[in-house]
Amino acid sequence: MNDLKPGVLIELDGEPYQVLESNFNKVAQRRPVMQTKIRHVITGKVRAETFQQSDSIKEANIERLKSKFIYRTKNEFFFQTSEGQKLSFTEDMLEDKIGYLKKYMPVEIFTFKEKPISVELPIKVVLEVKDAPPAARGDTVQGALKDATLETGVEVKVPLFIEAGQKIEVDTRTGTYVRRASEE
Repeated sequence: MNDLKPGVLIELDGEPYQVLESNFNKVAQRRPVMQTKIRHVITGKVRAETFQQSDSIKEANIERLKSKFIYRTKNEFFFQTSEGQKLSFTEDMLEDKIGYLKKYMPVEIFTFKEKPISVELPIKVVLEVKDAPPAARGDTVQGALKDATLETGVEVKVPLFIEAGQKIEVDTRTGTYVRRASEE
């Protein structure tokens, strides 16, 4: 019970959960309890759960597989592991990560009981700006931003000096512009 710290993956009712918050409570004349807030790893639903000292909690056996994104069909995305195994995810499973997927991009796939459950993208990705409206004269307010469409179709707010054809770094966790990518 003392191992229930934020970030720990546990198995509850045969399903994987991640501990978001944990608080140890001991009230006078009662047994101590661990109050936690846990998130279902597959569905993302958050719930509160209280564990007694006598409860046995199993650690979730989640494997990480090094993979790369290879292609997409209408609403399915295919990845290939380093062992050559092909795994697919639906659009619903990937949600907002779709806008940052580029062909042959290295990713990590999480599996639970041999079943793929989620994809982790690199923290920063380099994408080309496909469309960025020109900055209007006089738009020189400190930190002014404009919308730019990237090669994957996602829109990101970028500084006024960014133009179509340039490559930029984007943070995949927040979907924000980081910097201009260095030319290689």
